[in-house]
Amino acid sequence: MNFQAYVSLWASCLVGGLLFFTLHSSSKPVDYVPQCPMAKPHRPSTYLANTPVIDTILHDPEFRNQSLVKLQNAIRIKTETHDDDPITVEDDPEYWAKFDIFESYLKSTFPLFYQNTELHKVNHHGLVYIWRGTNTTLKPLLLMGHQDTSPVPESTLPLWTYPPFDAHYNGTHLFGRGSSDCKNLVIGYFEAAEELMKTGFIPRRTVIFSFGFDEEVSGVRNKNAEWLEEKFGSKSMYAICDEGGVSLTTLDGTTMAVPGTGEKGFLNLWIDLKTPGGHSSVPPDHTSLGIMADLMVQIENDPFPSYFTPQNPTYHQYVCLAENSATIDQELKKNILSSLTSSLANKRVREYMESSRWLKYYIKTSQALDVIHGGSKSNALPEFVQLTINSRVAIEETIYSALRKYLGNVKDVAQKYGLGLSYQLKNESAVEILPPTPQGDFLVHTDEFFDVAPLTPINDNHWKLFAGNIKHVYEELVWPEIYQGPDAHNPIIVSPGIAPGNTDTKYYWNLSDHIYRYRPGEYTSVETSAHGVNEWIKFDSHLQIIVFYFEYIQSVDEIDD
Repeated sequence: MNFQAYVSLWASCLVGGLLFFTLHSSSKPVDYVPQCPMAKPHRPSTYLANTPVIDTILHDPEFRNQSLVKLQNAIRIKTETHDDDPITVEDDPEYWAKFDIFESYLKSTFPLFYQNTELHKVNHHGLVYIWRGTNTTLKPLLLMGHQDTSPVPESTLPLWTYPPFDAHYNGTHLFGRGSSDCKNLVIGYFEAAEELMKTGFIPRRTVIFSFGFDEEVSGVRNKNAEWLEEKFGSKSMYAICDEGGVSLTTLDGTTMAVPGTGEKGFLNLWIDLKTPGGHSSVPPDHTSLGIMADLMVQIENDPFPSYFTPQNPTYHQYVCLAENSATIDQELKKNILSSLTSSLANKRVREYMESSRWLKYYIKTSQALDVIHGGSKSNALPEFVQLTINSRVAIEETIYSALRKYLGNVKDVAQKYGLGLSYQLKNESAVEILPPTPQGDFLVHTDEFFDVAPLTPINDNHWKLFAGNIKHVYEELVWPEIYQGPDAHNPIIVSPGIAPGNTDTKYYWNLSDHIYRYRPGEYTSVETSAHGVNEWIKFDSHLQIIVFYFEYIQSVDEIDD
């Protein structure tokens, strides 16, 4: 089915007996039914009593300095992980011992936290802390993060303004690897919990903290979720919170917070090409490197299609923008709100998003040609070349549809040069598409993939509380001078969304239907150079993490399942 037919079918099934309407560029249609899952600010009942604590976290210089030192010292402990790390801890215990150093630092820095929680070490370095609640019938709240950071390539060291592990603070911004992704979140959890403990807070609902140690390399050693499911059971958690999503962003003059309620699929694909070797003095017209180069160009010239459908939380993000922004371009607004009933409007929205590198991959599968290996010396024909491709798979697609697209690209090139072609998935036998030939053959294979995540519900009380907590923190605590009073700014819109990347939540799907990928803060991880040179945060954002979870833990504690 082509995309236009898909959109038409979607509209007829979804809208049913709803009257279709004519949109005007300056306003919503008369018969338009709002779709944005709006939430009002939600605050715990203890909010007023805890005002002095909140003011201390956000505004007290002494607290700020103490919090700064805690995060700085965490950043100074190198916990980098690499793609070629030992696959098991037992393979090289000494290599993984850096996480013992990090855990020892947590223990010495947060004694009150350790006093009130139980620590369980899973697969040596996975950390699971259980803060027991008094009501065992309530499902626990699970808060996640990861201890490891992406590596700092030695070749990039001269490009850093400040050394990446010095944790330099210039009075407003903190620089260093892990400052944004995501030691700020991990340390923020500890600080929020300790501030609650200092008030005498004893939870009714158990709170669990789970920290993996290889998230930056796909988390294959993360056994925390398996341990939790064995101990507590399937769907045993009230909600799960992790990094990800868009903390705060401005779109068409409107401030939005976009927790990740969905996550794209993940595919690492390897394409191997074997050809006869020989002396470079008598090369064929196309060596294996030349053939692979041709394939690379064909792949990049054949991008995946884009989609703008309600299957994708990004659709709801832009509907929320169109319904609530006072400054959005009126033509864009019209196209968004008619995108289900007009294929032309849908196309225009997709074209608008595809015009931005940062927006386009919310609505389509990415394809990044990341690594190529081949050849051994200048006078020997390359006998083996390998290309590595990473794709984050769109919500509307599957790992298998992405694989079919790549196989089509490879098949075209294989037939062009008279080569064989097979593919192989993890733990399965190879499947032959074209028989091997004397000229050589391709093998397309993968053992690193997972499908699109289940979507978190967005119209229930879980969502209203989480989204309401965001509005409470930013509109009432962080920036009351902007969002309160007679001259109040347009309110912050909290909408569902996705992040183009992936988190460790992929291992936790069985534990809860309510997974929120959201790290509070004033800037997204992309804006703060996470994984890049000069990674940084505005330190106010770290304090906002502390306040957010200080309030959210209490809010969740006050409700029943």
